[in-house]
Amino acid sequence: MTTDQVQAVFRPADRGAATRSGLLSAAREVFTRQGYAQASVADIVARAGASVGSLYHHFSGKADLYLTLYGELDRRNAESTRQAVRAAREAGVTDPMQLFLAGARGYLDSCIEQRQLAGTFARGDGPPGFELVWQRQLTDLVSKNTEFFARSGEPLDEEVAIVVSGAMMLAVAEVARAQSDERARQIADGVLQVLARLEIRAG
Repeated sequence: MTTDQVQAVFRPADRGAATRSGLLSAAREVFTRQGYAQASVADIVARAGASVGSLYHHFSGKADLYLTLYGELDRRNAESTRQAVRAAREAGVTDPMQLFLAGARGYLDSCIEQRQLAGTFARGDGPPGFELVWQRQLTDLVSKNTEFFARSGEPLDEEVAIVVSGAMMLAVAEVARAQSDERARQIADGVLQVLARLEIRAG
């Protein structure tokens, strides 16, 4: 196979990936500026310089774009959390609460770095059923926090896990709505300081 043939094989896939990436980038800008309810498919494809047909080739519609962006944000936040906990462990931290706080700091820092996009999902004007995604995320966060402390040998009461996880979810929403990065960091610092003072382990 010649070099020209190799390029010919991969070029359509590359174009497809570039189109998909461009549509997501455009959707991010449009949703951030206009919100989900006011945004239209026409706005997104115009911003991306793509066709309506290409959008429906890669996504089922506006809601699919929105949920895909949310999924990407959630994965980046989760990876930031894992990296923060790993860094704390490598620095010699072993106390479960301190590791939890390191992870929470990583999560909130990630939200601040992507505050405009996070704010899009905190507006409350997402597609029908998006509130269920938030509810599932809270349930998942409760489970992960409970499992984290259980693995550390210091079980966490389910009720306490719900309160702590709910506080984190609310902190994310408030950070996303903050008028500036400085204010967002003040909110994050305050929430973490309150959590640090709590006795959240099971009695």
